[in-house]
Amino acid sequence: MKTVPVSVAIPAYRSGPVLRQTLERICACDPLPQEILLHGDGGWRPEPELAESLPVPVRMFFSENRVGPGGGRHRLFQEAACEVVASFDDDSWPLDPDYFARAMAVMEAFPAAVVMSPAVYLKERPVLAILPEVALVRSFSGSASVTRRSLYVQLPGYVPVAEAYGVEETDLCLQAHAVGMQILSCPWLRAWHDRPSVDNQHTVLPWIRNEVLLAGLRFPFMMQPWGWVRALRHVWRHRHEVGLAAGVRAMLSALPAAVQLRVHRRHYSVVEVWRHHRHVEQRFQLHEQGMDARSPASDATSAGRCPCVAAIPAPPARRVLYLQYTNPGGYPPLEHSSRMLARAGWEVEFLGLAGSGAVTLEFAPHPRVRVRRMFFQPPGWLQKLHFLGFTAWCLWRVWRWRPDWIYASDVLSTPAAELIRRLFPSCRVLYHEHDSPIPGTVMDSGVAKKIWQARAALAHQADVVILPNEQRLQAFQAALRPRGACFCVWNCPSLDEVPQEPVRRPQDAPLRVLYHGSIVPDRFGPYVLEAAARCGRAVEVTLIGYLPSGHRHDLQALEEAALEYGIASRFAYLGPMSHHEVLVRSREHDVGLCLLRIHEADINMRHMVGASNKAFDYLSQGLAIVVPEDPEWRAFFVEADCALACPPHAADALADVFRWMADHRSEVAEMGRRGHRLVRERWHYEAQFAPVLKWMEKT
Repeated sequence: MKTVPVSVAIPAYRSGPVLRQTLERICACDPLPQEILLHGDGGWRPEPELAESLPVPVRMFFSENRVGPGGGRHRLFQEAACEVVASFDDDSWPLDPDYFARAMAVMEAFPAAVVMSPAVYLKERPVLAILPEVALVRSFSGSASVTRRSLYVQLPGYVPVAEAYGVEETDLCLQAHAVGMQILSCPWLRAWHDRPSVDNQHTVLPWIRNEVLLAGLRFPFMMQPWGWVRALRHVWRHRHEVGLAAGVRAMLSALPAAVQLRVHRRHYSVVEVWRHHRHVEQRFQLHEQGMDARSPASDATSAGRCPCVAAIPAPPARRVLYLQYTNPGGYPPLEHSSRMLARAGWEVEFLGLAGSGAVTLEFAPHPRVRVRRMFFQPPGWLQKLHFLGFTAWCLWRVWRWRPDWIYASDVLSTPAAELIRRLFPSCRVLYHEHDSPIPGTVMDSGVAKKIWQARAALAHQADVVILPNEQRLQAFQAALRPRGACFCVWNCPSLDEVPQEPVRRPQDAPLRVLYHGSIVPDRFGPYVLEAAARCGRAVEVTLIGYLPSGHRHDLQALEEAALEYGIASRFAYLGPMSHHEVLVRSREHDVGLCLLRIHEADINMRHMVGASNKAFDYLSQGLAIVVPEDPEWRAFFVEADCALACPPHAADALADVFRWMADHRSEVAEMGRRGHRLVRERWHYEAQFAPVLKWMEKT
């Protein structure tokens, strides 16, 4: 087997089956690392046969006390035989077979780098294409990293904290930057972390404690209060999750921990701490120069080959700043457009709000996309002050970051965007209106009236205007007469989210019906469950989404209806999920519901074709869809032979549709395949947004 001179370090704790999977994935790489080092923490020891039959020698080390992942890595780095050490958690591993060869090549291109972090993906986040670049960054991800041993041993190293969330990576980066070493982020390497992001909820209290602990171990005396302020910020942000009392107790628990770890104390100067926190990111493009043979350090019978890369400073990137007075994670079109701009070399930043309550929707991480959020403020007089604060924040960020474009993506962001247009005339403005406001409803007095006026001014003066439906765009142009370029961009999924082929579904299983989105009676009501009961076939209904304010009791009404109609065992509510999770779950179903009620007085509900992402999402995963009995929907989807039409809120008609679909499974599958083909060919966001991107780059 070909190997490269890389040691693999894995700290583990009570993780036998998961650790076995990790070792198997690592040993599937080509070339292989030279050795694998395991550390069993807290007296835990893996089964001896775990390392049997592996093509790479395994050395095991143990500690009777809990030293945490940082303490385990510190021990393994000291024991490693190779200069380059690839570190993983017991549930993370490489995604690409040549991971270790690439790691060697990048570390050789940056001899002053002590740690490099790959792009790490989770189940909730789609795996993105390889990006051949490297950035000098402030911090890194500890679940997978590459460390240069000779530089690491010159630092104090990881502190043995059992629950090291918030201190492990930050501490090492501060140590490295204080002595002039580099921290790298490299999306040319990709790793997988086999843990749901919801598991991170248990990190809140340790993170609060470790903010204070890190300050005690590393900050000078005059900066000690900074750690307490950062901890208090976490306490306030997560007060509804863990409670104020628990957060305060976590802060106070840092004091005995700091005394216990005083032997690891090393205070840095104010200048060194400030230089670390104000680190300016630098980007480099990687260019492969061919293959270079290398001899492993300890195995003369094998020879590994690594690519030789050159790192060239990236040219200055154009910048775009997205503004949205809500959580941008709930808007897949923004994620798709930002990712397209990032792939084209742009630097992208979002200014938005955190999700309210337990609904936390986030974008998949991208090295060129940064999301900044203010806290969510419920309606009331404080929300008006919060809105003014958001506007001031946007102005300050434009002055500080100097973007080339402002991407205002909702009506509530128009006051900030209009002020920016006036105060920074060199900054171009794109206005993307997802939902058109209805005159006479909410924009008729006070602050709302000012927002309405800002929207009209921005719409007229913006360089680019985007709406998701052609009829809405025509009405927008007639009412506001925009002077800039206007585009209709449908809310389609990205090609990254569309499988090459749809999943083949069993024809003899019950018909599985899915609805995802906001759970309101106009879009999903008890009549759906009534239709599933009346159709006389085995139909299972799955509901994914969130309950908007004012609709908290709708779920209870649906559960009571399922009991009343006798299908409680065939009805499931899975809660809110990220867009990627929804798409993955869709593959388990046969039919997607888009039965929204058409309101003639509401232009958004009257013209939803193209604006509703549900239909495209379902079709992208190979589901047939059920759409409203409306001429616009029928012409778009039914005539394309990928949908059936049904009057909304008509249980009898929907029961007939379910009955036909349950009896004609092959036809339903063909409808899904036809829709999937249309999405891959032209109903995807890359095709929709391409004219806008071309126009932005041209100007």
